[in-house]
Amino acid sequence: MEIQDNIFVVALVLAIIFAGLALFLFSLERKLNKVEKKISEMEEERESEKVGK
Repeated sequence: MEIQDNIFVVALVLAIIFAGLALFLFSLERKLNKVEKKISEMEEERESEKVGK
C-alpha cells in the first residue's frame, strides 16, 4: 500500500512539473511571436523608407 502511495506522489509531481513546463513554453512562444512580428514590421518600414528615398 505504501509503494502505491509513493508512485501516486511521484506521478503527481511529474504531472505538475510537465504542466508547468508546458505553460512556460506556451508563454515563451507567444512572446517570441510578438517579437518576430515587431521585427518584421520594422523591416517592412525600413524597406518602404529605402524605396521612398
